[in-house]
Amino acid sequence: MVRHQPLQYYEPQLCLSCLTGIYGCRWKRYQRSHDDTTPWERLWFLLLTFTFGLTLTWLYFWWEVHNDYDEFNWYLYNHMGYWSDWPTPILVTTAAAFAYIAGLLVLALCHIAVGQQMNLHWLHKVSSGLPPSPL
Repeated sequence: MVRHQPLQYYEPQLCLSCLTGIYGCRWKRYQRSHDDTTPWERLWFLLLTFTFGLTLTWLYFWWEVHNDYDEFNWYLYNHMGYWSDWPTPILVTTAAAFAYIAGLLVLALCHIAVGQQMNLHWLHKVSSGLPPSPL
């Protein structure tokens, strides 16, 4: 019986697989690339960074305005006709959006640190409410 040796042995890179898989849905080794990041993906990174700053500002605003929650509820009650506690869902939604965008930004920075090509998955582009790139 003839024994064949494998042609190549690939060291499993679980951390890198998870990093590229979560950020860009590129789970397989052949899908990862050390090529330069495309200009569109750089634009997406800048847009992600800008969105992070806006979300951080919005979260800080709603966190600090907690003394005026009752006045905000009275204002809405006078205009809509029913009482509802709106600041809590706004704060929770803002915190969830901030955590999601912060996670994407950390993954993007990890891509830069390890020298991988950034390729944000279209689902992340759509879920952030931004149109996908034309490429």
